[in-house]
Amino acid sequence: MEQFTYVKRGYDPEEVDRYIATLEQVIKSYKEKDNAIKNAIISAQVAADNMIKNAKNQADEYKGQIAKELDKITTEIERQRIRVQAFQDVYSGLVRKYLTTLDDNDMSDLFTRLDDVDKLITRLKETDIVPPTVTPEPMDTAPAPSLSKEEAAVFAGNPAPAISFGPENSPSLNKPAARVNDEGNYVPNA
Repeated sequence: MEQFTYVKRGYDPEEVDRYIATLEQVIKSYKEKDNAIKNAIISAQVAADNMIKNAKNQADEYKGQIAKELDKITTEIERQRIRVQAFQDVYSGLVRKYLTTLDDNDMSDLFTRLDDVDKLITRLKETDIVPPTVTPEPMDTAPAPSLSKEEAAVFAGNPAPAISFGPENSPSLNKPAARVNDEGNYVPNA
């Protein structure tokens, strides 16, 4: 603290005035520093607010872009799902159509029917009902009496009972119908 000289009537007024002037300069300096600090705080707050605002705007923009990309991906996934389902439907249909399982009875019945038709054709050729080079066509009238009942049914266009080869009628549903061999061809399973 400042020490003042005593004079008749108290402290020396010039020294006190100089000291007050010095204090006023110090106070003015502190006020300037205080204003500079306040301005710096305000500028920092404004800058921080702007940074936060820009970050939020950028985040919202990124969220929008990401949402659009996710929508595109979701749409593409659904499109691929539909394509895979269509492929699976076609593939399953082809498998059901071409790779049905046949058990021994089915094959035996099939060969028996083929033999019966072959015998009928041979017999027709032998009886001169049909010339040997002409393929028989179904007749609307009754066949010659020399044919057996089964032969007459085939000749008249009345088929014998159908043999069903579908997987729903097969006793071997649980085993695969075919496999791929080393050459890449489908072969029936034994």
